[in-house]
Formats: sequence, C-alpha cells, structure tokens
Amino acid sequence: MNAKTEMMDRQPEINTQRDVYQVDALSANNNAPAMIDRRPAAKKPPKKKRKCMDYVRKTIPSIDWLFLNYRWSEDFAEDTMAGIAVAVLNIPQGMAYSILGNVEPTVGLYMAVFPVLVYSLLGTSRHISLGVLSVLCLMTGKVVTMYANDGTGADAGTGYTAIQVATAVTMVAGLVQLLMYVFRLGLLCTVLSETLVKGFTASVAVIVLTSQLKELLGVDVARRVGMMQVPHTFYDFADRFHTINWMTTAVSVTTIAVLLVYNKYLKERINSKLCMPLPIELIVTIVATVLFQVTSIAQDYDMVQMGEIKSGLPAFEVPPVKLFSAVFMDACVIALVGYSITMSLALLVSEKLKYPLDTNQELLAQGLGNVVGSFFSCLPSGASPSRSASQQTVGGKTQMASIVSAGIIVVVLLWIGVVFEPLPRCVLSSIIVVALKGLLLQVLDFPEIWRKSKTDGAVWIVTYSTVIVLDIDTGLLVGVVLSLLFVFVKGVLNEVHVLGRLPDTDLYVRLDLYGDAAEVPDVKIVRYAGSLNVINRYMFKRKLIEVTRAGCDDASMTMTVTVVDGKHSTGGRRTQCVVLDMAALQYADSAGVKMLSESIESLVSDGFDVYLAAVPDSSLEYIRCNNDVKSVRFFPTVHDAVVFRQCSNKKIHDSMYDSQPTKTPNGL
Repeated sequence: MNAKTEMMDRQPEINTQRDVYQVDALSANNNAPAMIDRRPAAKKPPKKKRKCMDYVRKTIPSIDWLFLNYRWSEDFAEDTMAGIAVAVLNIPQGMAYSILGNVEPTVGLYMAVFPVLVYSLLGTSRHISLGVLSVLCLMTGKVVTMYANDGTGADAGTGYTAIQVATAVTMVAGLVQLLMYVFRLGLLCTVLSETLVKGFTASVAVIVLTSQLKELLGVDVARRVGMMQVPHTFYDFADRFHTINWMTTAVSVTTIAVLLVYNKYLKERINSKLCMPLPIELIVTIVATVLFQVTSIAQDYDMVQMGEIKSGLPAFEVPPVKLFSAVFMDACVIALVGYSITMSLALLVSEKLKYPLDTNQELLAQGLGNVVGSFFSCLPSGASPSRSASQQTVGGKTQMASIVSAGIIVVVLLWIGVVFEPLPRCVLSSIIVVALKGLLLQVLDFPEIWRKSKTDGAVWIVTYSTVIVLDIDTGLLVGVVLSLLFVFVKGVLNEVHVLGRLPDTDLYVRLDLYGDAAEVPDVKIVRYAGSLNVINRYMFKRKLIEVTRAGCDDASMTMTVTVVDGKHSTGGRRTQCVVLDMAALQYADSAGVKMLSESIESLVSDGFDVYLAAVPDSSLEYIRCNNDVKSVRFFPTVHDAVVFRQCSNKKIHDSMYDSQPTKTPNGL
C-alpha cells in the first residue's frame, strides 16, 4: 500500500536518450528529404464529382432534416411547444419594436412570418429565432426618418412612405448579404469582435432607451436623428418637460415595475412548475388592452394609443428601386451588424449543443429572408436572444418550432391583431425598456474587461462612447477601425527575450520570469516571438543586437592563456554562440528574411557562432533558400543546439591541450 502511494505521489518524469540532431540529419534519419531537395508535393487525386442533388441538399438543408429525416413522433410535440413559446413572445415584441422602426405595429408581426419561413428552410442553426431585433429596427428607423415624408408637403409627388423606405433598406441589406454569400464572405463577421459587439449593443440600448422616453412620459418632442442624437434628445426633454403626461408616466412606471418584479423574484419559481415559460409580456399586453378597452382613461387623459391595426397579410409590393442608392451605405451597415449578431448567437447555441454551422449558408438564409421579406412590408430581421433562448430551453429540436410560430402569428394577423387597437403605446415602450435591461447593465462589465485586456477595454469604451455621443454608424465605424488597428499593431509588434535553462532540465525559459533559470555559459539563447516582415524588421534587428551585446564585453571574449611546461599556448578570442529560438515565428516575408540574414552576418563578423532552432516548417525552407549566410546551423530544438555547442567546446578544449608537446621524464 505504501509503495503504491509513493508511486502515485511521485512526480512524473521524462527520460530520453538520443543523438543531437541538426535539421538535415533529422530529415535523413527519418526518410524525409532535406528541405533544399524537396519538390512540390504530387497533385492530390481529383475529388469525387458531386451530383446535382448534393448541391441542392447542401443549399436547402431542410430537404434532409424536414422532408427526409424529421422524427415526427419524437420531435414534433417539443417543437410545437417551443413554437408556441416563441409566438407569444413575438406578439408583444413585434408590435413594440415596430415603434423603433417608425412603422406600423403589424410590421413586426409580418417579420415573424416571411423571413422566418425562409430561414427555417435554408438556415443551418436549429434554435435561433429570426424576426424583430431592437438594434436593426432602430438603425432602420433612423433611415426611415431621413427619407420618409408620407407623400405630403412639397415633395408630395415624389415622397415615400415609411414602409417604402423600410422595405428598400431591407431589400438592399438582403442583396448585400447574398453578394457576401456568392463571394464566400461568411467569415467577415469576425471583423466585429465579441468585445466590439458588446460595446456597440450596450450603447445602442442607451439610444433605444432615449428614443422611448417620448412614449414613456408622453412628452411632446420631435425625434432626433444623426450626430449628437442622445445629447440633443435630453436637452429637448429638459426644455419640454412641462408637457409631460402624468397618466402615461404612471402607466409606464407600473408596467416596468410589474415586469421587473416578476423577472427578479417570480420568474424562475413559476417557470419551474410549468411546461413552458409564462409569457408575462403577452399577459401584460392583454391586461392593458382589456383595461383601456372597457374604460375611458386613455381618452380622458389624452394618452397615445395604438390606433388602427390592419388585419390580414400584407400585399405583395416591390420596394422603390430609386431609393436603393440613397440607402445603400446604411443598408450595408445593417446587413453586417445583423449578420454578425445573428451568427454570434447561432455559434453560441451550436457550440453548447454540439452541432455544426455553415457561416456562408447562414448568409444565404438571412439574405434571402430579407429579400423575400422586403416584398411583404418587413424590416431587416435578426436573431433575438430572448426568443432563441426560449426556443432552446422549452425543448425545441429543429426549425420546425419556427414554422409553428409563424403559423400562429398568421392566425393573429388574420383575426386577432385588431383587438390590440386600444393598447397605449407606453405599454409597448415599457416592454422594450425592460427587455433592454441586460444590455443597459453591460456597462458594469467594463472594469472586468479593462482588467483582463487594456486593448479590449479601449475598444469597448471608445465604441460605447462614440455611438452614444455621435451616431450609430459613426461609432460603429470608429470601433471597427480601432479594433483592426489594434490587430495590426499586435501583428507587427515583436518580442525578443533572453532565455535561461532551468536546473537539471532541458527546459529553456525567460530569465525575467523565472528566478531559478540561469544562462548557459558561452551561449546566449534568444527567443523571437511575432512575425518578421517589412514593417518590423528594423525593430527586430535593434532588439536582437541589444540582447546579444548585453554582457558580452571584451573581457568575456578573451581566451585565458595557459602555460604548459614553460611554454605559452596561443592566445586569442573565445568565440561565443547565439541560439535564436524561432518557435514563435508566425510569418516571414522576403524583407524580414533579408534583415535576418544581415543580422546573422553582423553577429558572425563580430565573432559569434549563430544557430537557428525550432524554425517552423512553414518558414524553414523559405529562410534557408533566402539566407546568404552559409555558416548558420539549423536545429530542431533549442536543447539540440545547446548540447551541440557544449560538445564542440569540449572537443576544442581537449584538442588544444592534446596539441601541447609532452616532456618525457629523465631515465625513461
């Protein structure tokens, strides 16, 4: 028992005995051609030609999961429950977020049908719920405010209605996404990093909150758009505060309080006892509708109500083509933001549930969904975190849940939608504000982001502040530029560190981080980390010279004079060695390799032997072919280079003493 315990407590060891290798010898001993003799690899055998049906099934994933392999007996019941849960969320959210887009409340319900059906047939995510998204509705609403005049005023003959402008934005955004799909630009969403998206959405939440103050308080102010939108809006509220509607304010405060109390204290307790989440937003909407239907409170206190709600499905209408050029830039930003947010959510769910996604196929699904939706009075659509989470937690297995949800919304549009006409708009604005609580509180995460990474923190705070102070588009552009600038700077920065050896190991670590590490006598080990290119080549040379010259004075280079039998051995300079650990080399271009050759040549001329160790295979052949210094040796590891150097020094030392004349004793 004690022996077994001792074996378990003993630190694992690595014991290896092998020859010291140089790169060419390593290749020869393992039946691999030397780098300089390698020829291009033989062409791979041609791939098996794919049939036309294979492309069709890849382009329309629903052929597999819905028409061929759907498990009706196992999954349909759960998908139906998930679809019902998503539909009851879509009703209040669709009408509420339509306010952000400056369009009729039924537009949000249309978005829960047409883009959703297209995505369910073409998308690869099984759980995201497409439809209204506050960020996209707000960005579209800004464009609507700029170009819509409802055919009145001086431009009555050429004016555009709000829905015409909105559908033009939707069409262009969809076409941009389809163009990205054609050119396989699915990875373009990585331009918007997670930190950037968090800062952007948190700042947009502030703008949404500001835009809803008019509805929440009943203050008579015009909606601001463009630069300095938020500061100007707060100034307008301060100037027009005397017009506040106190009944509207009371209803807003009551609605917000009910939703917050439920979410904080009752939600988990009640939902744990139900088969699906309690649709508190829909319940509040129905109660408010009934209350203001049977009473005259809204009329007595001059509250703004929803008004006429059209019943039925929208008519097919082509968006005005003449508007495409005017809204193009805004639509491009909306397309990129919508795709990035949707993909981030889809990737999060797919990684959690372990199924693959096709980023380019997602572009096709979302782009075609927007194009189709633009013919049916839809705004640009995106995935909602709350609805997607509900679809997944209730037990939805496939996009059949979205199809069920769309069917329920169609029923609402045909027969039920008109019952919400007495509903005060402040109730929907209250639902929006409560839904934004998580985004608004993201500002509290900034200290943690800053502590972990100063660059991420800078991207977050700059994006957040510029979006709020300036404008959505300007702030997003500034955030993207700053993020890419940091990536560029990090790409050209390099690090040069002196390494030492940990006692009784073959591990070589940074001397400034490990106190037990010590430099190997007569060997300067230098680690280079980063790329080596035309931009940072002079920085590389300067740092390399600094660390190799440090501590290498003439005294350390002078050979000791040895006296043997009254004769002096030949004095001279002792040659030191520089080992360059290139394991962290990311990339080297021709200018960088040329500077490497010049630096090596300078070290050799100063009396150093130079060894290159652990050069990545992707750069090794390129460096060897473009390196003019032929005396450089290449080693697979730093330890190989160090041992080789120590053995060489020992041989030189032994041969020096063996070459001295030996005096024979008298009498022999």
